[in-house]
Amino acid sequence: MPEQLIIGYNPVAATNRVAYYRGQIRSRAMWLVMAVVMCFAIWMWQRASFTTTQTLWLFGVGLGYSLIWLALAIVGRARAASALKGITPGVAMSVDRLGIWMQGTGMAWPDITGVAVRRRWYGGAPFLAVAHAGGVEQRIPLANLDVMTGTIDAAVRAYSSGVWSVDTRKLGN
Repeated sequence: MPEQLIIGYNPVAATNRVAYYRGQIRSRAMWLVMAVVMCFAIWMWQRASFTTTQTLWLFGVGLGYSLIWLALAIVGRARAASALKGITPGVAMSVDRLGIWMQGTGMAWPDITGVAVRRRWYGGAPFLAVAHAGGVEQRIPLANLDVMTGTIDAAVRAYSSGVWSVDTRKLGN
């Protein structure tokens, strides 16, 4: 058996999320342009019968929906780009007979109070959380790691002599 499991970062998932949101921004910008053209065409066709309030409602509702979706895509891209910047080359974590080393913090097996895979309360990608007796919890998104959860679980079970395993109950599986 090897002396430790070394887990590196994998930027592919984060790069794909940035590309996805970049495409969403292009698509939603085109829908916004089409909404502007359609609202303007309707206004030109019916402007004699439209009051100022009706004109504001036409453009407000017609463009508001597209603007909201465009804003959501822009926020999503900014969050994805921020996550991508956080991925540095090198070791994300390692598991060995002494404990878990994660993002620059070493935790010995006796000091670990839990190892779990969870989701944020509002959804999003699952992350691996290792709780320390001092109340500190180290987290890392699973999409950023170059191994699967089962590999991490097997290493945690083996190196902790069966004391710990990765708890996946919070995923709802």
